[in-house]
Amino acid sequence: MGRVNLSLRLAFCVLLATCFASNVHECDDNDCRFKLQLAEIDENWNSTKFLLTAESGLVTVELYGSALSTIPPSLFADNGHKINELLASSSGVQTVYVDTFAQAYALEKLDFDRNNIKELPSYMFVNATNLTSIRIRSNQLRDVGEFTFQGLINLENLQLGHNHIRKLPPKLFAGLRRLSSLGIFQNRLAELEDDLFADLRELKDLDLSYNKIETLSNNLFVGTPQLQELDLRDNRIADVENGTFSLPKLTKLDLSQNRLKHLPKELFRKTVSLEHLLLRNNLIEQLNPDLFKTLYRLKKLQLEHNKLQMLDAAIFKTLRNLGHLSLENNQLRHIESGTFDTLSNLQELDLSHNRLTSIDRGIFWKLKYVDRLDLSDNNIKTLKPGSLDGMSFLRELYLPGNKLRTIDGGVFCGNHELRTLSLQRNKLTYVTPEALNCLAITDLDLSKNHLQSLLISVSTLEKLDLSNNRFRNLSDDAFSNLTNLDALTMDNNYLEAIPKTVSALPTLVWLSLKNNKINSTSVESGLQSIESLELTNNLITRVELDQYHNLRNVFLDQNYIEDFPENALANNKYLQTLNLAQNRLTGPLEYRFKHNEELDDLRLDGNPLGLITNKSFVGLGRFVRKLSLKNTNLTDLGTNSFATNSSFNELNLSENYISKIGDNDFNGVKNIYRLYLEDNRVDIQDVRSLPDGVRNVFISANSCVVPDTLLRNKTKLHMLRIGGADFSTLSAGFFSDTIELTVLHITNNKQLRKLTSHFFKDATQIEILVLSNNSLSTLEPKVFDPLTELYQVDISRNPLVKLDKELFNNTRKLTKLILHNANLTNLPLGIFDSLEELATLDLGNNQLSSLPNGIFRKQYSLETLSLQLNSIEQLDPAVFDGLSQLKTLYLGHNKLRTIHPQLLSNVVLESLDLSYNKFVSFDLTATGFQNTLGILNLNGNGLTSLKISPALRLLEVANNQLSSIEVNQTEESPSNLVQLSAERNRFTNFSSFLQFKAMKFLDASFNDFSELDVGSISSQLQLLEGLNVSDSHVQRIKSDGINEQEALTSLDISNNYLTSLELDEFEKFSYLQRFVLGGNRFDTFSISDLLAAFPDLESIGLEGTQWKCEFLRTLEASMKESFTEFFFKPEGKVIQLNCI
Repeated sequence: MGRVNLSLRLAFCVLLATCFASNVHECDDNDCRFKLQLAEIDENWNSTKFLLTAESGLVTVELYGSALSTIPPSLFADNGHKINELLASSSGVQTVYVDTFAQAYALEKLDFDRNNIKELPSYMFVNATNLTSIRIRSNQLRDVGEFTFQGLINLENLQLGHNHIRKLPPKLFAGLRRLSSLGIFQNRLAELEDDLFADLRELKDLDLSYNKIETLSNNLFVGTPQLQELDLRDNRIADVENGTFSLPKLTKLDLSQNRLKHLPKELFRKTVSLEHLLLRNNLIEQLNPDLFKTLYRLKKLQLEHNKLQMLDAAIFKTLRNLGHLSLENNQLRHIESGTFDTLSNLQELDLSHNRLTSIDRGIFWKLKYVDRLDLSDNNIKTLKPGSLDGMSFLRELYLPGNKLRTIDGGVFCGNHELRTLSLQRNKLTYVTPEALNCLAITDLDLSKNHLQSLLISVSTLEKLDLSNNRFRNLSDDAFSNLTNLDALTMDNNYLEAIPKTVSALPTLVWLSLKNNKINSTSVESGLQSIESLELTNNLITRVELDQYHNLRNVFLDQNYIEDFPENALANNKYLQTLNLAQNRLTGPLEYRFKHNEELDDLRLDGNPLGLITNKSFVGLGRFVRKLSLKNTNLTDLGTNSFATNSSFNELNLSENYISKIGDNDFNGVKNIYRLYLEDNRVDIQDVRSLPDGVRNVFISANSCVVPDTLLRNKTKLHMLRIGGADFSTLSAGFFSDTIELTVLHITNNKQLRKLTSHFFKDATQIEILVLSNNSLSTLEPKVFDPLTELYQVDISRNPLVKLDKELFNNTRKLTKLILHNANLTNLPLGIFDSLEELATLDLGNNQLSSLPNGIFRKQYSLETLSLQLNSIEQLDPAVFDGLSQLKTLYLGHNKLRTIHPQLLSNVVLESLDLSYNKFVSFDLTATGFQNTLGILNLNGNGLTSLKISPALRLLEVANNQLSSIEVNQTEESPSNLVQLSAERNRFTNFSSFLQFKAMKFLDASFNDFSELDVGSISSQLQLLEGLNVSDSHVQRIKSDGINEQEALTSLDISNNYLTSLELDEFEKFSYLQRFVLGGNRFDTFSISDLLAAFPDLESIGLEGTQWKCEFLRTLEASMKESFTEFFFKPEGKVIQLNCI
């Protein structure tokens, strides 16, 4: 009988944990699970007992779903010889005492992950000598006693990652001679003591990634002869001493995302077993030719995202086993002959995003086994026959984003194994058939080129992408031999009908012709195999699909369809998805889908239906994946309109005129996973009749009545979003049935002024809470206390004025808190102290004039802080102490005049917004974050003086009074600035801009240049892609010494004082795609000369000039032929006459 009762208890409690009294916990199995609560333990601390009565063997104890402050002393006091595993992750543990494990004699495995432990005392494991594994990751650890792990002679695995540890005591790991895996990743370590790891003779895996380590000494890893994997990525390492990696068994070393510029010649001399070396995302400019000399076993070398400009021909001379070489995102302009000759086992080579202009014949000659070569996003203009010779097994070749205009025969013919070829984003106007017909490729991408015709006869081809070209039609035999093609994409062309050569493809399954000018879906014959047809945004007026018998998916949205015959889909019995959104269909569309029982995704958004009935969706299956009726002018849902559909994954009724959900509106419907009734255009008077099986509900209108019974029986509800409700409070038990509710939004409720302390008492599982734009002025203390799982809160746009100091005391898991526009005038010290996991805090648009020191003292995880739109006049240097992880800070629209040099001095700040303050001068080099800041916004100050550091990548200084910018750069440390917005200042020449050699985008509009020196610009700013000098009083162009400027694609010289368009002044800007020239003092130019000078031109800006209609008509004819468009800026000062 006892065994029967025990079985019943097991079924009820999941495993063998039961409570015979409030303070006694019994388990007679070897795997015991207890759910303990803080209040229960506190009240019965001394009498809490654990009776572990397994017949034999040791016991594993798991404290699942518990909420504890510490481990009850009796757990080990009474069972120290029985427990070999304690699994206490996510149990709320805050403190462990020196005697917590004093009697844990049998303990072998300890898991404390995801708790709130702040300190580990010395000698806490002195009697737990059988421990082999300790995991204390994702806690709040800041202090670890020097002798914490004393006596753990059997410890093999120690994981302390994702904590706040700043320093490791010198003897911390002393005696841990069996330790094989050590993880201290994602802490705050800035330095490591010499010989720190000296006792770790068996250590094989060491993870120190995501810390703040700056240097590595040559004694650091002494004593770790067995080390095989060392992870140092994402630190601040700038210097490494020779001998640091004298680790003969090391097979993997990761130094990625550091600040390395120089690697000593002998650095890897003794790492003879190295197989994987990762050096990506550093600042390396050159490599000594003997650097890799002893790495005979190296298989993978990652050098991407550095600043390499050249490679010594001997750099890879000993790397015969290298299989993967990544060199993308460097500054390589040329590859020396012989550089890759010794890489006889190389399989993957990535040279993308460099500055290569050509591929010399023979550089790949010895790369027989390379099967993937990436040359995308370089400046390659031509490919000569033989360029790719030698790669006999090449299967994938990527050449997107280069400057190829033609592909001649024979270029690829030596690569017989080639299957994937990507040539997208080039300038191709012609591809000779012989270049491809010698291949057996299966996947060809020619999208985003300038092709108008194509003849291809590759019978093996399966996928072909010709999107974003200039096809108006195709010859009838263009694809005549593509007998295996199953997917064709020709989006964004100029086709007026489905070409005959396409309809003749016998195996085509997927056809996409979006954004063309096609007016009909019908074809003369063929396309019997088509399963997916995409014709979005064309000129189709009628649904005609009867000849496509195998259709599964059809997209006809954004057309002009008015005609939808009743039997239009009679032959489409396999149809699963039909998108008819944004057409001109009127309701009720009765019996249109009666033949389509497999149709489970129907989209009718944006049609003026006006009406649906119980016959509208007859034929659809019992389960509908998606039915979208958004913005269809519905005033009600008819009677039994969905009676034949018992389940919906998504039903969208938003943007209609529905005033209530009637008793019969969802007759027959049992389950809806997502129900949308948002942005309703009339007030909603009643929503009481929602199906009980609904999972996610989204309702919003100007006014919405929420009945007390709205959530009754909604036991499956996961997400509730209500906007525009008009309740001032909710009835007791409103959330009592929503046991699975995890996301709650209550917004735009002007009657909601107060949240009482019991508001969320029945909604304890909420994880995301949004209460924005209500009228909340009072949040009672402890109102959020039941929400222990909460990790996102938004209380923005409420007239709160003040917050209780203890408001967030129990929401320790919070990672995102939005308090924007809440009328806050001050912040009580300590209000954020419990939020140690907070990553994002928005305090913008309040009335804060000052911040108390210590307000952010516990925000160890904060990465983004918003304080913009306040009245802050000064910041104490200590106000941000504790924000060691801060990366982004918004301080715009305040009253700051200066910032203290010590402010944020210990922070790796990446982005800073100081726009619209009161700075007159600003010196970035005088701050503590000059070497880390990448983005700086100083728009709208009164700046007359500015000095920046070379690390800055993006700078905004619009609306100031600057005439110059100073940068603290040297030849060894040049400026990294790639984008500068300097409009509306007082610059009179380009000298300040020409010093930024890495510049890609420059907006210098609304300044005062009488002369534009394009010669200097072209020679000094070779990487410039976009230049705006509009509205800057330019009277003349100086082109002396002009160089070829291949990067420049966008140029705006509008609204200046130029009297004529002299194209020879811009002749070296031959890759221009966008040229804005209106608003000058000329009203005519030669369009033929313009198009000849800029063959890649896509658009011409004419705003600002009153052009004659006859001239515009001439332009239009020529530009249509060349696929170029002209445009007028909507904000233009001169309104062009309508030329009809």
